[in-house]
Amino acid sequence: MWPHISKYLLEHNLPFKCIFTKYKYHAVTLATEAILAGFRNFIVIGGDGTFHEVVNGIFYQQDVPTQDITVGIIPIGTGNDVVSAYKIPLDHVEAMETIMKNKSILTDVGWVSFQDYGIERSRYFANAAGIGLDAAVIKHYERIIERGNNRGKAQYLSSLLHQFLVYRPKDLRILVDGEMFYEGPVLTCSIGMGISIGSGMKALPLSIPDDGLFDITLITPMNKAALALRIKSFIDGKVYSYKEAFHGRGKTVEILPNSKNTAFLETDGELMGTPPYLFKIIPSSLRLLVGADFLPYVKNETSPGS
Repeated sequence: MWPHISKYLLEHNLPFKCIFTKYKYHAVTLATEAILAGFRNFIVIGGDGTFHEVVNGIFYQQDVPTQDITVGIIPIGTGNDVVSAYKIPLDHVEAMETIMKNKSILTDVGWVSFQDYGIERSRYFANAAGIGLDAAVIKHYERIIERGNNRGKAQYLSSLLHQFLVYRPKDLRILVDGEMFYEGPVLTCSIGMGISIGSGMKALPLSIPDDGLFDITLITPMNKAALALRIKSFIDGKVYSYKEAFHGRGKTVEILPNSKNTAFLETDGELMGTPPYLFKIIPSSLRLLVGADFLPYVKNETSPGS
Protein backbone atom coordinates (compact mmCIF):
# COMPACT_ATOMS: atom_id res chain seq x y z
CA MET A 1 0.00 0.00 0.00
CA TRP A 2 2.88 2.39 0.72
CA PRO A 3 4.01 2.56 -2.96
CA HIS A 4 0.49 3.67 -3.89
CA ILE A 5 0.39 6.28 -1.12
CA SER A 6 3.86 7.66 -1.90
CA LYS A 7 3.00 7.89 -5.60
CA TYR A 8 -0.14 9.87 -4.77
CA LEU A 9 1.78 12.31 -2.57
CA LEU A 10 4.45 12.86 -5.22
CA GLU A 11 1.86 13.37 -7.96
CA HIS A 12 0.25 16.08 -5.83
CA ASN A 13 3.56 17.85 -5.20
CA LEU A 14 3.51 17.17 -1.49
CA PRO A 15 7.14 16.82 -0.31
CA PHE A 16 7.65 14.33 2.50
CA LYS A 17 10.10 12.26 4.47
CA CYS A 18 8.98 8.72 5.21
CA ILE A 19 9.98 6.90 8.40
CA PHE A 20 8.81 3.37 9.27
CA THR A 21 8.35 2.20 12.86
CA LYS A 22 10.39 -0.82 13.90
CA TYR A 23 8.97 -1.70 17.31
CA LYS A 24 6.22 -0.82 19.77
CA TYR A 25 6.28 2.83 20.91
CA HIS A 26 8.91 3.65 18.27
CA ALA A 27 6.55 6.28 16.83
CA VAL A 28 6.71 8.20 20.15
CA THR A 29 10.45 8.75 19.71
CA LEU A 30 10.18 9.36 15.96
CA ALA A 31 7.54 12.08 16.40
CA THR A 32 9.52 13.87 19.10
CA GLU A 33 12.74 13.74 17.08
CA ALA A 34 10.97 14.98 13.94
CA ILE A 35 9.56 18.00 15.79
CA LEU A 36 12.99 18.87 17.16
CA ALA A 37 14.32 18.57 13.59
CA GLY A 38 11.82 21.20 12.42
CA PHE A 39 8.87 19.17 11.12
CA ARG A 40 5.40 20.55 11.91
CA ASN A 41 3.13 18.49 9.63
CA PHE A 42 2.62 14.75 10.04
CA ILE A 43 0.68 12.05 8.21
CA VAL A 44 0.11 8.93 10.31
CA ILE A 45 -0.32 5.80 8.19
CA GLY A 46 -1.67 3.12 10.50
CA GLY A 47 -4.35 2.48 13.09
CA ASP A 48 -5.30 3.80 16.51
CA GLY A 49 -2.14 2.43 18.13
CA THR A 50 0.21 4.27 15.78
CA PHE A 51 -1.77 7.50 16.12
CA HIS A 52 -1.72 7.08 19.92
CA GLU A 53 2.08 6.88 19.85
CA VAL A 54 2.48 9.92 17.60
CA VAL A 55 0.19 11.98 19.83
CA ASN A 56 2.29 11.04 22.86
CA GLY A 57 5.46 12.02 21.01
CA ILE A 58 3.93 15.40 20.16
CA PHE A 59 2.86 16.08 23.75
CA TYR A 60 5.98 14.76 25.48
CA GLN A 61 8.19 17.38 23.81
CA GLN A 62 8.17 20.88 25.31
CA ASP A 63 9.88 22.92 22.57
CA VAL A 64 6.94 23.55 20.22
CA PRO A 65 3.31 24.33 21.18
CA THR A 66 1.20 21.31 20.30
CA GLN A 67 -1.33 23.57 18.53
CA ASP A 68 1.39 24.43 15.98
CA ILE A 69 1.59 20.81 14.81
CA THR A 70 -0.87 19.42 12.25
CA VAL A 71 -1.65 15.71 11.90
CA GLY A 72 -3.46 13.83 9.15
CA ILE A 73 -4.43 10.15 9.24
CA ILE A 74 -4.49 7.47 6.55
CA PRO A 75 -6.17 4.55 8.37
CA ILE A 76 -4.76 1.14 7.49
CA GLY A 77 -4.65 -0.45 10.96
CA THR A 78 -6.84 -3.11 12.57
CA GLY A 79 -8.38 -0.53 14.89
CA ASN A 80 -9.60 2.70 13.30
CA ASP A 81 -11.90 4.19 15.93
CA VAL A 82 -10.24 7.62 15.92
CA VAL A 83 -11.11 8.36 12.30
CA SER A 84 -14.82 7.62 12.79
CA ALA A 85 -15.19 10.53 15.23
CA TYR A 86 -13.72 12.97 12.70
CA LYS A 87 -15.47 11.68 9.56
CA ILE A 88 -12.16 10.61 8.00
CA PRO A 89 -12.76 7.98 5.28
CA LEU A 90 -11.53 4.43 5.89
CA ASP A 91 -10.57 4.07 2.23
CA HIS A 92 -6.92 5.13 1.95
CA VAL A 93 -7.42 6.96 -1.36
CA GLU A 94 -10.33 8.97 0.03
CA ALA A 95 -8.31 9.62 3.20
CA MET A 96 -5.48 11.07 1.08
CA GLU A 97 -7.98 13.27 -0.74
CA THR A 98 -9.22 14.45 2.66
CA ILE A 99 -5.69 15.43 3.64
CA MET A 100 -5.25 17.41 0.42
CA LYS A 101 -8.41 19.42 1.20
CA ASN A 102 -6.60 20.72 4.31
CA LYS A 103 -9.65 21.11 6.55
CA SER A 104 -8.48 21.11 10.16
CA ILE A 105 -9.71 21.73 13.70
CA LEU A 106 -8.10 22.13 17.08
CA THR A 107 -9.34 19.06 18.93
CA ASP A 108 -9.13 17.86 22.53
CA VAL A 109 -6.64 15.34 23.89
CA GLY A 110 -6.92 13.34 27.11
CA TRP A 111 -4.28 12.81 29.81
CA VAL A 112 -4.34 10.11 32.48
CA SER A 113 -2.08 9.21 35.39
CA PHE A 114 -1.84 5.69 36.81
CA GLN A 115 0.36 3.40 38.89
CA ASP A 116 2.97 1.15 37.31
CA TYR A 117 4.44 -1.16 39.96
CA GLY A 118 4.27 1.61 42.55
CA ILE A 119 5.54 4.38 40.26
CA GLU A 120 3.17 7.09 39.04
CA ARG A 121 3.19 7.41 35.27
CA SER A 122 1.03 9.23 32.74
CA ARG A 123 -0.10 8.93 29.14
CA TYR A 124 -1.94 11.03 26.56
CA PHE A 125 -4.75 9.58 24.49
CA ALA A 126 -6.61 10.72 21.39
CA ASN A 127 -9.79 8.64 21.39
CA ALA A 128 -10.92 6.91 24.57
CA ALA A 129 -9.89 5.05 27.70
CA GLY A 130 -11.60 2.05 29.23
CA ILE A 131 -11.64 0.60 32.75
CA GLY A 132 -13.00 -2.80 33.70
CA LEU A 133 -14.39 -5.19 31.10
CA ASP A 134 -13.07 -3.07 28.22
CA ALA A 135 -9.47 -3.29 29.50
CA ALA A 136 -9.85 -6.98 30.35
CA VAL A 137 -10.83 -7.62 26.72
CA ILE A 138 -7.69 -5.81 25.52
CA LYS A 139 -5.57 -7.81 27.98
CA HIS A 140 -6.98 -11.11 26.66
CA TYR A 141 -6.67 -9.90 23.05
CA GLU A 142 -2.96 -9.13 23.54
CA ARG A 143 -2.44 -12.66 24.89
CA ILE A 144 -4.00 -14.07 21.72
CA ILE A 145 -1.64 -11.97 19.58
CA GLU A 146 1.37 -13.07 21.64
CA ARG A 147 0.52 -16.67 20.74
CA GLY A 148 1.13 -15.84 17.08
CA ASN A 149 -2.38 -14.95 15.93
CA ASN A 150 -2.93 -12.04 13.57
CA ARG A 151 -4.53 -8.84 14.80
CA GLY A 152 -8.09 -8.30 13.64
CA LYS A 153 -11.73 -7.82 14.51
CA ALA A 154 -12.37 -11.58 14.75
CA GLN A 155 -9.71 -11.95 17.44
CA TYR A 156 -11.10 -8.93 19.30
CA LEU A 157 -14.64 -10.35 19.23
CA SER A 158 -13.29 -13.68 20.47
CA SER A 159 -11.70 -11.90 23.45
CA LEU A 160 -14.90 -9.94 24.04
CA LEU A 161 -17.00 -13.11 24.18
CA HIS A 162 -14.49 -14.82 26.47
CA GLN A 163 -14.47 -11.93 28.95
CA PHE A 164 -18.27 -11.75 28.90
CA LEU A 165 -18.24 -15.22 30.42
CA VAL A 166 -15.47 -14.83 33.02
CA TYR A 167 -15.17 -11.15 33.97
CA ARG A 168 -16.29 -10.04 37.43
CA PRO A 169 -17.27 -6.39 38.07
CA LYS A 170 -14.97 -4.25 40.21
CA ASP A 171 -16.02 -2.01 43.10
CA LEU A 172 -15.03 1.60 42.30
CA ARG A 173 -15.56 5.22 43.29
CA ILE A 174 -15.83 7.61 40.35
CA LEU A 175 -15.69 11.39 40.75
CA VAL A 176 -16.37 13.83 37.90
CA ASP A 177 -15.10 17.40 38.37
CA GLY A 178 -14.64 16.64 42.06
CA GLU A 179 -18.23 15.46 42.63
CA MET A 180 -19.26 11.86 43.30
CA PHE A 181 -20.60 10.38 40.07
CA TYR A 182 -20.95 6.75 41.12
CA GLU A 183 -19.83 4.35 43.84
CA GLY A 184 -20.29 0.60 43.63
CA PRO A 185 -19.72 -2.36 41.32
CA VAL A 186 -18.75 -1.42 37.75
CA LEU A 187 -18.87 -3.69 34.71
CA THR A 188 -17.08 -1.22 32.45
CA CYS A 189 -16.45 2.51 32.16
CA SER A 190 -15.44 4.40 29.01
CA ILE A 191 -13.99 7.92 29.11
CA GLY A 192 -13.00 9.90 26.06
CA MET A 193 -13.47 12.32 23.22
CA GLY A 194 -14.15 9.75 20.50
CA ILE A 195 -17.32 7.82 19.78
CA SER A 196 -16.31 4.18 19.33
CA ILE A 197 -13.90 1.64 20.82
CA GLY A 198 -12.91 -1.90 19.87
CA SER A 199 -13.10 -1.35 16.09
CA GLY A 200 -16.57 0.13 15.95
CA MET A 201 -18.42 -0.38 19.25
CA LYS A 202 -20.11 2.97 19.94
CA ALA A 203 -19.48 3.17 23.66
CA LEU A 204 -19.61 7.00 23.71
CA PRO A 205 -22.35 7.78 21.17
CA LEU A 206 -23.00 11.34 22.44
CA SER A 207 -19.35 12.38 22.53
CA ILE A 208 -18.19 15.62 20.90
CA PRO A 209 -14.43 15.44 20.27
CA ASP A 210 -13.76 19.19 20.46
CA ASP A 211 -16.11 20.50 23.18
CA GLY A 212 -13.52 20.60 25.97
CA LEU A 213 -15.20 17.80 27.95
CA PHE A 214 -14.81 14.07 28.44
CA ASP A 215 -17.83 11.93 27.75
CA ILE A 216 -18.34 9.10 30.24
CA THR A 217 -20.30 5.89 29.82
CA LEU A 218 -20.65 3.77 32.95
CA ILE A 219 -22.27 0.33 32.85
CA THR A 220 -23.19 -1.41 36.08
CA PRO A 221 -23.42 -5.21 36.39
CA MET A 222 -26.05 -7.16 34.48
CA ASN A 223 -26.57 -10.88 34.08
CA LYS A 224 -24.69 -12.57 31.27
CA ALA A 225 -27.83 -13.46 29.33
CA ALA A 226 -28.93 -9.82 29.26
CA LEU A 227 -25.42 -8.73 28.30
CA ALA A 228 -25.30 -11.17 25.40
CA LEU A 229 -28.69 -10.03 24.11
CA ARG A 230 -27.70 -6.36 24.30
CA ILE A 231 -24.29 -6.50 22.64
CA LYS A 232 -25.71 -5.53 19.24
CA SER A 233 -27.34 -2.46 20.81
CA PHE A 234 -24.03 -1.50 22.42
CA ILE A 235 -22.26 -1.76 19.05
CA ASP A 236 -24.94 0.43 17.43
CA GLY A 237 -24.68 3.18 20.06
CA LYS A 238 -27.94 2.44 21.92
CA VAL A 239 -26.20 1.82 25.24
CA TYR A 240 -28.20 4.48 27.13
CA SER A 241 -31.48 2.72 26.42
CA TYR A 242 -30.73 0.38 29.35
CA LYS A 243 -31.11 1.20 33.04
CA GLU A 244 -27.63 -0.18 33.82
CA ALA A 245 -25.96 2.52 31.68
CA PHE A 246 -25.18 6.05 32.89
CA HIS A 247 -23.88 9.07 30.97
CA GLY A 248 -21.75 11.93 32.24
CA ARG A 249 -19.52 14.78 31.09
CA GLY A 250 -16.65 16.60 32.76
CA LYS A 251 -13.16 18.06 32.57
CA THR A 252 -11.65 15.73 35.18
CA VAL A 253 -12.42 12.16 36.22
CA GLU A 254 -10.98 10.33 39.25
CA ILE A 255 -11.35 6.57 39.64
CA LEU A 256 -10.48 5.00 42.98
CA PRO A 257 -10.68 1.30 43.93
CA ASN A 258 -12.89 0.24 46.83
CA SER A 259 -11.28 -3.20 47.01
CA LYS A 260 -8.03 -5.00 46.23
CA ASN A 261 -9.48 -6.39 42.99
CA THR A 262 -7.70 -4.39 40.29
CA ALA A 263 -9.66 -2.73 37.50
CA PHE A 264 -7.22 -2.45 34.61
CA LEU A 265 -6.95 0.54 32.26
CA GLU A 266 -6.53 0.81 28.49
CA THR A 267 -6.09 3.96 26.41
CA ASP A 268 -6.63 3.90 22.65
CA GLY A 269 -6.42 0.10 22.82
CA GLU A 270 -3.10 0.06 24.72
CA LEU A 271 -2.90 -1.46 28.22
CA MET A 272 -1.67 0.87 30.95
CA GLY A 273 -1.24 0.41 34.71
CA THR A 274 -3.39 0.18 37.82
CA PRO A 275 -5.49 2.64 39.90
CA PRO A 276 -5.91 5.24 41.20
CA TYR A 277 -6.59 6.94 37.85
CA LEU A 278 -6.80 10.68 37.27
CA PHE A 279 -8.05 11.95 33.90
CA LYS A 280 -7.75 15.53 32.63
CA ILE A 281 -8.94 17.00 29.34
CA ILE A 282 -6.56 19.23 27.36
CA PRO A 283 -8.94 21.31 25.22
CA SER A 284 -8.16 22.52 21.69
CA SER A 285 -4.61 21.22 21.92
CA LEU A 286 -3.94 19.35 18.66
CA ARG A 287 -4.60 20.41 15.06
CA LEU A 288 -6.10 17.49 13.17
CA LEU A 289 -7.06 17.21 9.51
CA VAL A 290 -10.70 16.09 9.43
CA GLY A 291 -13.24 14.86 6.93
CA ALA A 292 -15.34 17.25 4.85
CA ASP A 293 -18.52 16.24 6.73
CA PHE A 294 -17.11 16.91 10.20
CA LEU A 295 -18.88 19.82 11.92
CA PRO A 296 -16.67 21.45 14.57
CA TYR A 297 -18.19 22.28 17.95
CA VAL A 298 -15.72 25.08 18.68
CA LYS A 299 -15.24 27.79 16.05
CA ASN A 300 -11.60 27.00 15.34
CA GLU A 301 -12.00 25.43 11.90
CA THR A 302 -9.55 26.32 9.13
CA SER A 303 -9.69 25.67 5.42
CA PRO A 304 -7.44 26.25 2.41
CA GLY A 305 -6.33 29.86 2.14
CA SER A 306 -7.00 30.68 5.80
